[in-house]
Amino acid sequence: MNIYKKLFMDRMDSENVKYTDTDENALKIVFNGENLSTIPVHAIFDEDGDVQFRCWNIANFKDKMPAGLVACNKLNTKYRWMKFYIDKDYDLIAAIDTTAIQENTGDVCMVTLSRMISIIDDSYPIFMKALWS
Repeated sequence: MNIYKKLFMDRMDSENVKYTDTDENALKIVFNGENLSTIPVHAIFDEDGDVQFRCWNIANFKDKMPAGLVACNKLNTKYRWMKFYIDKDYDLIAAIDTTAIQENTGDVCMVTLSRMISIIDDSYPIFMKALWS
């Protein structure tokens, strides 16, 4: 098992954060937001301490791609440390990357995860307005 993943799992266990161990280098953590009922975040770890956090179950802009791109640009300007983009299937993706060392993996990952959840939940109404306008 990846040591960085294990250290993050230990930290989440200490705070009673539920997660699913999806494979040797990845976890899935699901939160409930105020604006978006379910926020599933996938954490993907490499051997050097780089961690990718991704959420792709936010919205689909198949018939509203221009409006979705405008919303992404607006929010990418506001939240420079996290990016939103629309993939080839028109799904809205939220992404943030970080790097940890073994001594701070739990703290770095918890702060990054918390920030990501907050930004996604705060941004959801803007994406819904773009989708339904």
